[in-house]
Amino acid sequence: MVKKIRPDAEINYSFGNDGRDSYFYVEYSCPTCHRTIKEDDIACTSCGEFFDWSKKAKIVVRREVNWE
Repeated sequence: MVKKIRPDAEINYSFGNDGRDSYFYVEYSCPTCHRTIKEDDIACTSCGEFFDWSKKAKIVVRREVNWE
């Protein structure tokens, strides 16, 4: 059985084509060699590490009001 690991995920920002269609997105990377990978890649082409995609990363936005 092949040992699979969950890839690293972080939030990045894209300005889009002209700044009017900007958005946040999740960027994945290999935790072993830190190479950028695409969602649903089976293995890293650099180090050969296999990825576990049983859970998906999503961006959660939380708005709060704090009194100072």
